[in-house]
Amino acid sequence: MKNTSLQMYFTDTEVGNYYSVSRGTIRRWIREGKFPRGKKLSSGSTRWLRSDIEEFDQAVLRMNEEMPAE
Repeated sequence: MKNTSLQMYFTDTEVGNYYSVSRGTIRRWIREGKFPRGKKLSSGSTRWLRSDIEEFDQAVLRMNEEMPAE
């Protein structure tokens, strides 16, 4: 994501680039309930708040820490 220290909203392309996945994967994760829904700003324009992305990252880290090692 470009200029993450200042940018507040991210497009699906920027979110996909951040996680190294396609826009389609982001949409699939949302449908499966694995990723937060973005904020609909207008018809055809969805953005994710930086804070929502950071919260998602923290939740994933906590889940990974709680998983028993094999």
